[in-house]
Amino acid sequence: MKQMTLTVPAQQEWALVLRTALNGVGVLANLSVDMIADLRTACDEAFDLLTHQPRSAESVTLECQLQNNVLTMRLNAQRAHDFQTCVPSDSEVANLIIGTLVTDVHLHSDSCGIYSVSMSLSAAAS
Repeated sequence: MKQMTLTVPAQQEWALVLRTALNGVGVLANLSVDMIADLRTACDEAFDLLTHQPRSAESVTLECQLQNNVLTMRLNAQRAHDFQTCVPSDSEVANLIIGTLVTDVHLHSDSCGIYSVSMSLSAAAS
């Protein structure tokens, strides 16, 4: 596996589809069962963060890439096009939770909140 992209509606029940896909990605990357569980939990946290921002999301895209024994994941929210004023929310707790499960976490945001979460995990450590 080199690269995988999956887009789902930004509704909580679709997080299961992302979790299932990440299970397969983890198997293809030869991750341990514990590392796959951490990966799935980090994805849940990121999905929840992206779908609970001041500017509503219409869909979320998961991109995974395995290169040089490093699995990189990125969840991107495709936000609603209608204009709305936004007050950014505090994402420090979500960043800390995700950071305990995977490495190299980056939250990408603008004045309307978080729109993307990037993270990586060493596949060599499994």
